[in-house]
Amino acid sequence: MPAKGDELDSAARSGDEALDELLLAPAAILENLPDAVVVAARDGRIAFVNTLAEELFGYRREELVGRSVQTLWPERVRERYTRNMQFYFETEHPLRFSTEAFGLRRDGSEFIGEMTWGIVDTSHGPFLLAVGRDVSARRAADARLRAVVAMGERALAGADPGDLATEAVELIRTSLPVAGAEVRLADGRRLGAAGPTSGVPVQLRIGSGDELLVAADRELAGEEMSFVRAVANILATALARLRGEERVRYEAVHDPLTGLANRTLLRDRLEHALARSARENALTGVLFIDLDNFKGINDAYGHAAGDAVLTELGARLRTAVRPGDTVARLGGDEFVVVCEGVDDESALAVGRRLQEAIRLPVTAGEMRHSLAASIGIALGKSDPAGLLAAADAAAYRAKAGGRGRIEVFS
Repeated sequence: MPAKGDELDSAARSGDEALDELLLAPAAILENLPDAVVVAARDGRIAFVNTLAEELFGYRREELVGRSVQTLWPERVRERYTRNMQFYFETEHPLRFSTEAFGLRRDGSEFIGEMTWGIVDTSHGPFLLAVGRDVSARRAADARLRAVVAMGERALAGADPGDLATEAVELIRTSLPVAGAEVRLADGRRLGAAGPTSGVPVQLRIGSGDELLVAADRELAGEEMSFVRAVANILATALARLRGEERVRYEAVHDPLTGLANRTLLRDRLEHALARSARENALTGVLFIDLDNFKGINDAYGHAAGDAVLTELGARLRTAVRPGDTVARLGGDEFVVVCEGVDDESALAVGRRLQEAIRLPVTAGEMRHSLAASIGIALGKSDPAGLLAAADAAAYRAKAGGRGRIEVFS
């Protein structure tokens, strides 16, 4: 009967043999791990890969076993990785984690893997065991998230929407499989366009008629589409803010009924025109327009009809003047036109065109209305308030002289 110590020694030997069997035939343990597994001998030849490693690197198992593990490393890091592997074999190491292990697929593309490295001793000698996964997609998603957060912060800080659109298009093109992208505004203008927008179309609304167009090389995955939607939401917020600010600025200097310049904008335009006149030794003309029989329309047909008439006349006055001239409504039935670089004759020509535009019948409230206007003209190189007052006085003389007339202040 064997001694108790012999039984313990026998059990220990049996355990060692069982462990060796597991180590010599690792497929039973390693094949179904949730990560790719590569085992290499001291000479660098691959001894084992599991199915996930085949999928990750794009090789069949029989193509890899016996080949150098350097096959799976980009050329630019092979020397460093080889030195590390030799170091692992020469010293005792626990399993260690690397946040930046680069891999090379069969098609030549690279990826970043999170890898656990270590030396495993077996009865056939030490083997390098590498267990890891491709985290390129996760890292790319993290980078996109950081970029979206940064873009959102710039949008909240008031960054120019055009700059944000350019940044967004570039970010989409460089971080996604996309051939081209553009931000198209409701009026047809394009912001930040780059590359063709044909292909697999991704079309997202980013406001009232604005769109983000993305030409993807393939159908975008869930996280990728979430990224594009986040960019679109940021652009929508930026464009809405811009339009809100533009609307406030516009309303501050324009007549709400006709859309013409108001007193504030008129004063600004007149001051600038007179400053140029002084520099260039030219004259600026101010034409003061006073409708002759507008009050009768309001009294007979109501203010709604009167507003419709004023709106139509405002549009006509804009078309009657030169492209660089300013048309303003002072209030009620009084309008002012500022003309740069004129003399008496050219100012009178503008006044006659204005009268012709006003005399055309206006339909409002199912009624046709005929109007006329008294127009006063003043010319000068300085004193905006004085020039306006002079044109007003000339219009008063025109009205007093029989209405429907033009008077030049002298």
